Amino acid sequence: MEKIKKITAAILAMSLACGMMASCGDSNDSKDDSKTEIKVAESAAAADESTADESAADESAAADESAATDESAAAEPASTYTPQYEYQGYDAFLMFADTNWFWGNWKGQGNVHNESDFDETDPASYGYGVDADIVGDGEYTVAITKDSIAGNNGYTNPNMDANLGTDSPATGTVVFCVDIIGICDGNKVSGKNKETGEWEVSANEKNKLKEGDNHYDNSTIGDYDIDNLKVEVTSIKCDGKEVEFDASKIRYGNIEDNNNCYRIEIYNSYGATAEDPAFDPLTAINFAESLEVTFTIEGLGEVKTFPEVDAFTPAQ
Repeated sequence: MEKIKKITAAILAMSLACGMMASCGDSNDSKDDSKTEIKVAESAAAADESTADESAADESAAADESAATDESAAAEPASTYTPQYEYQGYDAFLMFADTNWFWGNWKGQGNVHNESDFDETDPASYGYGVDADIVGDGEYTVAITKDSIAGNNGYTNPNMDANLGTDSPATGTVVFCVDIIGICDGNKVSGKNKETGEWEVSANEKNKLKEGDNHYDNSTIGDYDIDNLKVEVTSIKCDGKEVEFDASKIRYGNIEDNNNCYRIEIYNSYGATAEDPAFDPLTAINFAESLEVTFTIEGLGEVKTFPEVDAFTPAQ
């Protein structure tokens, strides 16, 4: 608006000057005409200069605003986490809680298809990790991340600091395992021999598992004898950095006789690993962004094809 006013003023000044020259006619000498023309030119030049200054100022402000927008976008990266609810093979997940029982993850993402355990309205029914789809022999990685652990299907993870949430980093651990759901047949169990103290596999005198073909359900009979499976942890990372551990002190097998999960017990304050851990549970595991476990598995052969399930669609 200011630009228009100043340009209008310049034009008006020129008009007045022309009018003055016309009314005076030939009676004005050449000096007066020259002075008037100079004043008009100066007025127009001043208006042009003012307009140019304002234009430059507007362009500078626009550039600053654009730079601020770009900087703001860079400071707030978008979440790259998308829950995976369906698995072609077996759902493997990272079970974890820090020393405050925060950053807790107790279910696989596929639990949404476990008819005997899932309540869509219960936040504790959901998994909060980045799971792996075990479709055959190979190497797999499971994790929990700052994005995954925060919530699922619009629900906040109940196993987080109620005030700080993910702004409070995970410190130490009380439970740190990997469970592969649906895989064990329940005929054998793994555990510490009370007499010798050795870790061993023994016959399960009373198989508690039920018949069924839902590989998301941890209470049904699986397809594998644990003696035929070989599993080994190859890497543990906190925020992308390798954690040193004694691999010989990690325990493997169907450790709980009331489910079909093959468990990798890295550390469990209630389990055999509490007595002789693979690392210091109070200091070795600390992270703010992610915890990852990579492992290999052999002995699966060709994994069977499971019945299809309807895809779970998050409500939010």
